[in-house]
Amino acid sequence: MSLAQVIKTELYKDSHRKSSLMLFIPMLLAFVITFGYSQGMIKLDLTVGSTEVFSCMDFVFIVWNVLSGLGIVGILLILFAAFQFSGEIERGQIKLMLLRIGKRSTVMLGKYLAAIIVAGVSIIGTLLVCIVSYYLFVSGSSMGTGLFVSTIEGLSTWNIWACIFLQILMYFILIGITFLIGIFTNPFVTFILTMVIMYVGNYLTGAESFVSKLFPAYWSNRLMLNGTVSIISVVISVCFTAALTALIMFTATILFQRQDIK
Repeated sequence: MSLAQVIKTELYKDSHRKSSLMLFIPMLLAFVITFGYSQGMIKLDLTVGSTEVFSCMDFVFIVWNVLSGLGIVGILLILFAAFQFSGEIERGQIKLMLLRIGKRSTVMLGKYLAAIIVAGVSIIGTLLVCIVSYYLFVSGSSMGTGLFVSTIEGLSTWNIWACIFLQILMYFILIGITFLIGIFTNPFVTFILTMVIMYVGNYLTGAESFVSKLFPAYWSNRLMLNGTVSIISVVISVCFTAALTALIMFTATILFQRQDIK
């Protein structure tokens, strides 16, 4: 079975797993937050000028920061990845796939890429729900301008998309770490350990250090705070993230090949 077939199989399994429904939670929360804000039941603490009137991108930026800042998106993606990989090892389901495919490296890479695809669909869906909900509930009220472009001072529409993209890259690393830890532990322990790593990483990337500048989350924070951002530094950070993710998955593959699967 080729890598493409493994990915296709995993996507099919993910679409039929009840646990995958958790990835709809960010979309639901985005809808609830938008509706609650339009009805005055929820207050969002970002002041845009003196009138607090939001454009579409302003609102997407705020809701995304609520969902990602509280760790909701990251927690759900980690939990999903833990069930997808460590869960199958614990239940012995992965053994059947190994017998059919033979190459453990293909299984590992296929599962990771499938997890990335599903995570990407969930994140894109959440952003689309933010946009649609804004135009349904906020744009026509006194709280919305109806414009799509950002009106936040010092933060353009492209800056907002860049902030979100850089944060998404961190989730790709976390999914890789979840797979690495999941080789040796059950889904619950895998989830807890990876979640601790996520929060420690969030703390470290908020600091001013050489190491923190190697991660996209640092530059995302700088953009949000209207700080000076070097394009070259961001590119280096993205390349480092890609290399680190590749290293994590290479290590996970080597360890997975040596692991006795019962």
